[in-house]
Amino acid sequence: MPAPLRSFMVFIWVVCVVGVAVIALLTLGWFTWITFAIAGVVGLVVGVPAGVWSARAIKREDPQWPPKRRSKAREAD
Repeated sequence: MPAPLRSFMVFIWVVCVVGVAVIALLTLGWFTWITFAIAGVVGLVVGVPAGVWSARAIKREDPQWPPKRRSKAREAD
């Protein structure tokens, strides 16, 4: 079963924001575990709302949403 769009978008946003935060903090000279903790918190705080917003925007702007579901009778064939 494929993951819902919202879950996928939240995951992508969180991972990207954490990556940017880690790179920025390491560039600033923070070489401790606190760097990764701060990046994780920033990633969750920024990435979750951004992922939910972008998933809603995709669904709102797509004229073909929601996708048509196949009937159970067709799946048996």
